[in-house]
Amino acid sequence: MSKLDYDKQLLLAGTLFTLHNLEEATGFSRFVYPANLPLAIRPPDADAMIWAIGLLTLIAWGLILWVNSRPKEISRKNLLLIFVSVFIANAIFPHIVGTIVLQHYFPAVITAVILYLPYSILMLPKLYHSYPRHQEFFIVMTGGLSLAVCLTIILHFLINIAIKYLV
Repeated sequence: MSKLDYDKQLLLAGTLFTLHNLEEATGFSRFVYPANLPLAIRPPDADAMIWAIGLLTLIAWGLILWVNSRPKEISRKNLLLIFVSVFIANAIFPHIVGTIVLQHYFPAVITAVILYLPYSILMLPKLYHSYPRHQEFFIVMTGGLSLAVCLTIILHFLINIAIKYLV
């Protein structure tokens, strides 16, 4: 198996993330959740979603540029694994599941299926085999996913507060 070029793969992952987020921002600018949808928590409005998507994209590129400037390859490998893990989880929840539940287009389902799933399916086995101790693979994957979910929730929360009370 050939060695992964983590620098290039991170740039590719960042590009996929940006394309997905462009579709997502465009989709959410026109998307309305059905009023009768039984949700415990109402999703943020379109403005908050678009701001959060933009900020998450900037944060992702900041991380990519930062780890690509670092001497340690493990940082790039770990960040790539986090991106790939987020891609596959994000493709399934909320995009594919949302499309199935709503039975119509859910923002960013196209790039989730066309870009995220094939890339993740290709990269996950390669990344798994790149970790000499496979438990490290699962620790980075679950820790990275948890961190990404927490960051996203906190960002949405703060943006909703800013839009509601400061604007």
